[in-house]
Amino acid sequence: MGNKSIILVLASGNLENGFAHVTAELKESEKTLIKFSGSLPPAPEIALLHDKWKMMCNVLKPRSYDPRIKVKSTGVTNISEDKPEAVYRNLQEYMKKWLESDEFCRKIESKLRTHIGKVSECFKIFLEVDQPEIWELPWDVWAFREDYVNCEIIPTSSQYGKKNQQETPAEIAQSSQGRILCVAGNSTGIDIEKDKIIIQQRLGERCDLQFLKEPTPQELHDELFDDKGWQVFFFAGHSNSDNNAANAVLYINQNPDNNTIKVEELKAGLKKAINQGLQLLIFNCCSSLGIVTDIVAEGLDLPSIIVMRAPLPDVVAHDFVKSLFTYLAAGELLFLAVRKAKDDLQKWDAQFPGASGIPMLCQHPTFEELVLPQSEADRPFVPPTDAVTVDRHPNHPQFTIPTKFMQCASISLAVLAIGYPLIGPNLASAINTFGMENHRSNQFLIAKVSYNLAALINPTNGESSYNLSELCKDLSDRKCERESMQSAVWLGIPEAHAQISKFFLLENKPEDALKAIALCFQNAKQDGVKSSCFKNRGWLRFNQNRYNAAETDLRQAISLDSKTPEAQCLLAKVLEAQGKPQEALTHWEETLKSANPSIPEQDECIEMAKERLPKIGKSQ
Repeated sequence: MGNKSIILVLASGNLENGFAHVTAELKESEKTLIKFSGSLPPAPEIALLHDKWKMMCNVLKPRSYDPRIKVKSTGVTNISEDKPEAVYRNLQEYMKKWLESDEFCRKIESKLRTHIGKVSECFKIFLEVDQPEIWELPWDVWAFREDYVNCEIIPTSSQYGKKNQQETPAEIAQSSQGRILCVAGNSTGIDIEKDKIIIQQRLGERCDLQFLKEPTPQELHDELFDDKGWQVFFFAGHSNSDNNAANAVLYINQNPDNNTIKVEELKAGLKKAINQGLQLLIFNCCSSLGIVTDIVAEGLDLPSIIVMRAPLPDVVAHDFVKSLFTYLAAGELLFLAVRKAKDDLQKWDAQFPGASGIPMLCQHPTFEELVLPQSEADRPFVPPTDAVTVDRHPNHPQFTIPTKFMQCASISLAVLAIGYPLIGPNLASAINTFGMENHRSNQFLIAKVSYNLAALINPTNGESSYNLSELCKDLSDRKCERESMQSAVWLGIPEAHAQISKFFLLENKPEDALKAIALCFQNAKQDGVKSSCFKNRGWLRFNQNRYNAAETDLRQAISLDSKTPEAQCLLAKVLEAQGKPQEALTHWEETLKSANPSIPEQDECIEMAKERLPKIGKSQ
């Protein structure tokens, strides 16, 4: 889900003269499928209507609603105060007409529809243009976006590299996971306390929420330098920027002095937070698009930011926060959560024309998906650090139960145990262990019955589900393997997150794989499990041709577990792709030392290693 994307590039040009060179590149898993070229004609009236609409957002509001910013006058006059909806309706019509122009619609949009197909497809549309005034336009009215309900238009600059993702060790990424810094700035005339309540209700059980009320610049700077890092930074309050959507200012307190801060003053703190795992900035303050412009200008490598492209009534701002965090808490991908939250705001469009299009997600095309921690309700049990797998013994009381007694008495004991919580967990552990012993001795039927019985007796422990998945894997029962591993994921087994991410990779679902890998980092305690997480992320990045990032992950995997043939094999492939065949030979040799030919993936690596190492291959 979400592994397709469109890069829509508006090269040199402007609304006055049009854009002579527009390209649309359709990609899947970072690989280009097809690319089209077209153009957009001049449309100077759109700029005029857009300026009128922005002024309307500020001056044509009911007095009972305060926006989160007073925008500066653009000099536009003759706004029809008694018919504000007409201003926005005209803007929409001109925007639609512009995007329906023949050189754009025929050469780009119609071809995209042909190659994407079903309207249920899930994908991002990156609008790559280095003009904030183009980002500000109501792109939501594009008929293509309206028809494809699982897509979102995401403004981005042309200045981004291939290493925008978090490249820090697992311990840093893990420490920042679920930590959200919520800053309440100057709230004169608005009620930002509601934002706090909403965030607590939606994320209080799963995230570490820290609230900072009206800080000084130094206090805000110190929080950004927190050693544990932050996954999300949320700001609510007043802000401002100039008419070119630049030079943004945050009003952080109501003191006579030191009451504002600019992006350039936050640069050091933001850079530190990004290195510590910061994935998302949310500025729930109006006309905050200038913050994005300033961040790009400062050269900060930020993956994702949510801002407002115009003044937003306070009541609508609350609604957006409520919907956004509801969808994120439910596990939606970030861009879909933003799309759905914006769709929820359409109920306000009659009262505040264009309100649903004001929130805007900006990010680089190389953004790695945001994954918030699961709630306790989603993870009913977290096993001990030495949770059982087929190759390890659990740390719990061991019982020896004869086979015949087990077969005859297990059902009645199960019924008894369900009624006695103190007996149930120990009995389930004993039966699970009994299943493991029979699994090792190839008594598969008894092992399967044992694992299922253990799950019945203690349904909150995922060990038996994990072991059943491994058994089904040995028996080539893919459906059973997948379903059992998914159950282990729901029950909080760290190893299961690593394994399920492998399923997603094999199914070519990189977004889902990244979510599982992030949860693996969050829950993993043992080096072997962490190694698997890094290996799978390295595999994903290798498939995306992001070789430097893949190499970093795979070397980390090997440092945690040197006897990991799949990581050794992948690293050898990465080094060859980077033009380092000699360096790759060492890792091909390590692959041969530890690979198991009975495992299909490793058997393939063995054959590849023998091809690269003919002398070693002959001796095998």
